[in-house]
Amino acid sequence: MDNLLNDLSGSEWLYWTSTIFPTNYPPDPTHSLRKKHGAIKPPQLMAEIIRFFTKKGESVLDPFAGTGSTLLGAALAQRKAVGIELNPKWVRVYQEIQENFTVKNGCFLPDRTGEPIRGTMIHGDCLCELKKFPAGCLAAIITDPPYGCRHRVQFKKETNFAMFGHDDKRDLGNLPDFASYLQKMADFAEQAWRVLQPQRYLVLLVGDRYQDGEYLPVSYKVAEKIRETGFKWKGLRIWWNQATQRPLKPYAVKKCYVPNITHQNILIFRKQ
Repeated sequence: MDNLLNDLSGSEWLYWTSTIFPTNYPPDPTHSLRKKHGAIKPPQLMAEIIRFFTKKGESVLDPFAGTGSTLLGAALAQRKAVGIELNPKWVRVYQEIQENFTVKNGCFLPDRTGEPIRGTMIHGDCLCELKKFPAGCLAAIITDPPYGCRHRVQFKKETNFAMFGHDDKRDLGNLPDFASYLQKMADFAEQAWRVLQPQRYLVLLVGDRYQDGEYLPVSYKVAEKIRETGFKWKGLRIWWNQATQRPLKPYAVKKCYVPNITHQNILIFRKQ
């Protein structure tokens, strides 16, 4: 039987359908530059996701690209990649990686002996930039979006600005309330639907939160909003990376249950 989606064998495909997805990726050579962002993913993880949802040579978009983890994963997986990033600080980090690293034998090298990292990073607001893309031009959209205005770690204003780089009101992380965030995610999903090819996939990495003494299932709320735009929610994978897992913190020990949220949800949607 022809494989219509990817280049994997049947056994590789079957393994990837497990909803539990542990990995053990240590920091790669580009990590020291990318970690300035504070919310990065291993390029090897992004490469695994890309390999499942595309074939070699197909085009992948990350509309919330940050410092380019998805684009780096696409380089490892030999796919074409485009990223859109609002913050010029993170665009510059990715460009610095392109200038100083190459890919060889599935690894990033801090020299010019390997293949260039060819992904294209666009500086702009994805809700505007996506409107410039032709309809049905992409094989996959794979991204780790912001989680909304009240869901990042709380810092003093000056510290928060220094870490995340700007206070642009177009940034989903700077919206005034969670309802506004969900509406922006719906606006994004409408554009994602337009630019995706039929029967192809939108994949979001979304973490849940514990806030004001209650578990907030951000991933479920986002998924429900995405479904309203026409996408079918096909499933999720529960991912955590053992190599970089933070130590457990003693939240409310001997008082009440407070979770250490060490996983993220990989939400999988299909245009059908």
